[in-house]
Amino acid sequence: YFLENSLKRYDVGYRIVKDQILLYSIPANNNLELLKAFDGVVTGKVLDSKGNPIPGVSVTVKGKTIGTTTDENGNFALKGLTVDSRVLVVRYVGFISKEVNLSAGNADENISISLSEDNLQLESVMVTGGNPKKKLESSVALTSVSSKDITNRAPLNSTDLLKAIPGLTVESTGGDGPGNVWVRGFPQQGGYIFLGIQEDGLPLLPTGFNTNPSVDQYYKTDLTIQNIEAIRGGNAAIIQANTPGAVVNNLSYVGADKQYGQVKFTTGFSQGLYRFDGNTGGKINDQIKYNIGGFYRTDNGVVDQGFNPANRGGQVKGNMTFNFKNNKGFFRVYGKYLNDKVQFLLTSYYPYDGTGKPTTYRDYNMANQSITPVQTDWSYNDPTTGVHDFTLKDGIHTKLGSAGFQFNYLTDGGWQIVNNFRYQNTHTNSTYTAPAGITARTAATPYYYPGGSVAPFVSGDYVVTSNAQGQINSDVQVVNYLDLKKTIKNHSLNIGAGIHQYNRDDLRFGFRSFTEFKEHPSIILQSPTAPGRTATSKNTFIGDTRTLSLYAGDEIKISDQWRLDIGAREVGFKYAKNNLAIFASGSYSSIKNVSLSINVPTVSAGQQALVAFGSTRTFSAEYEISYKIAKPLSLRLTGTLQDSKYTDYEANTSGNAAVAAEFGNRVYSFTGNRTERVPVLNTELGANYDYKNFNLYVAANYVGSRYTSPSESYKLPGYVVMKAGAGYNFNKKIAIRFWADNLLDAKVLTEGDVRGDQFRDFSTVTPGQLMIGRTLLQRTFWGSLAYSF
Repeated sequence: YFLENSLKRYDVGYRIVKDQILLYSIPANNNLELLKAFDGVVTGKVLDSKGNPIPGVSVTVKGKTIGTTTDENGNFALKGLTVDSRVLVVRYVGFISKEVNLSAGNADENISISLSEDNLQLESVMVTGGNPKKKLESSVALTSVSSKDITNRAPLNSTDLLKAIPGLTVESTGGDGPGNVWVRGFPQQGGYIFLGIQEDGLPLLPTGFNTNPSVDQYYKTDLTIQNIEAIRGGNAAIIQANTPGAVVNNLSYVGADKQYGQVKFTTGFSQGLYRFDGNTGGKINDQIKYNIGGFYRTDNGVVDQGFNPANRGGQVKGNMTFNFKNNKGFFRVYGKYLNDKVQFLLTSYYPYDGTGKPTTYRDYNMANQSITPVQTDWSYNDPTTGVHDFTLKDGIHTKLGSAGFQFNYLTDGGWQIVNNFRYQNTHTNSTYTAPAGITARTAATPYYYPGGSVAPFVSGDYVVTSNAQGQINSDVQVVNYLDLKKTIKNHSLNIGAGIHQYNRDDLRFGFRSFTEFKEHPSIILQSPTAPGRTATSKNTFIGDTRTLSLYAGDEIKISDQWRLDIGAREVGFKYAKNNLAIFASGSYSSIKNVSLSINVPTVSAGQQALVAFGSTRTFSAEYEISYKIAKPLSLRLTGTLQDSKYTDYEANTSGNAAVAAEFGNRVYSFTGNRTERVPVLNTELGANYDYKNFNLYVAANYVGSRYTSPSESYKLPGYVVMKAGAGYNFNKKIAIRFWADNLLDAKVLTEGDVRGDQFRDFSTVTPGQLMIGRTLLQRTFWGSLAYSF
């Protein structure tokens, strides 16, 4: 109230945008008419794509110091124009800047200017890595995902959202459990080996882990996330140690001068989901801002495993920012508590027909049914560590607590000092089961149910060997990044140091059992008194890892169009004007002598590890294109075109006696072959239609053919998976939305037998033979109701 009355006497208004105050003139109607009486005057209005006025827009004359901002009704007036000042430059945060050519001469004009939303956020300021700068100005490949993008995409989980980032090949077929992400064709068996995930500028886990631990269980996408920034290649390895592929940074809301918030209820019509999200922020006084939010949900899982709920839990996050006077910076404290149990879907069996698509056996369909046994609970008395109780109902159960602070200060000498610290304590209990083999059952070999009754036999029955994992994992992490930044003429300097202390203590048990092959099978025993599950292994992992890093960078601004980043290894093209935005990059990447241990299935000794090392090289092109066809309709095309091959990869069976005894002493060479599970083309075309209060979103994602193993023995077909959503805003506060994932219910394998296909001769595999694999998740339908304030 004080600010409004103080500025009003000078015909100045203000508008709060995020954490900034925009000032603009308030020309009343009579003033506009008065101004138009002078020569060289132009008046007009700036509107968004829906025809709504935009206050606070910067309107300047190109090449001149003449300029103004629009008022609360989107109106503006410029005077003093000359013959050589007839081009207006119109800019506003969140929209693509626009140049408007005025008609010749100095005749009075009243024009209407429409701005298009910056769907690729090329003009947004990126804060991840180096000095903050516009995405359009950065010399590395960047991708940003806004909160609106997250709403439209409505990801199934945190891993699913990563599909919006070019250069990543994402498999989220594990449900809400651990996912797999390949970066620029780098070789791996799964997990996040070459991808770093951060939350508010600090890594959640050191890069390089597969499934246990899995970084996607350390963070959850909810309403507290304002936007996501990704750096692909470039200086990713500097931003996060040992991360050559990409770094994805999840940035939280941090409060504002004006109170904001949203509560949302989401339901899954296909899986009995009930989820509540909430987030709010604002200011306590002029110097202190805050944000707090989180979610809680329960659901039965996208595939019914025979117990409910399959997913249950949530998190709460909060931060408070204390701003220094004179815009010198801020001090921010933050914390998070996560307690979440999630379903982890693994491989199953299907009758092979060579098409790479899942087929049914009897009444069993791996696309929407589970072979998780109905006996979900068991105990084990370990002679050293005592009694441990396990239940498949817990899946991946993560309890995480973290706290930290950010210090950001600008010295009088122009140096920006940024220090980011976090302490994190995590406990994860992982209990899941996966098939390890399948054999035909015969009448001559009886089996029994737990309790002693005979399990009936029907011709065509199979026995599945099932391996269960019971893991008790914990880790403590201390992370601190210190950065010094300064711009000196055309040089943007960045000097920093980091420490990441990771202390890990894991206790892992392996168990074997035999089950029927059908939906919701029972454990079956080889004798009436045999135990249901037999302990087969025990492993303890205790390790303390400390990563120390020093880094420095210099980005040189050669001109407004060219920038040189010392150490860059890619080329790119960025363009944004009027209704078109393009962001494309090409890169060459190579990995030398990376560990590629192969799990080999043997008859006599079970799964055996064969240690090997390999090297790859990848040529890739990544693109993001946004085009506004008309006011209500815009298109967005993103994707990756890549050629990834092994330059050196051999596996020698003599490295493991059990493997050599079964396969003989021989060398398997995969040199020259394509990297497994990585498509040549992965692209998505999306369309967004906004008309008044109605929104429609449709996207089609094409994933090209992939090989299941480095031997190139089994090729999985390419496929298209679609998603669509529709929303309606009843007013500025209440909105409803419905959407569908895998709209056309595509059915295709995403992986084969990763532990056996590289040694299998598929010419000897007969049609109908049961093979192992994992498939796309089935079609699901969702809906949400949101209230914003």
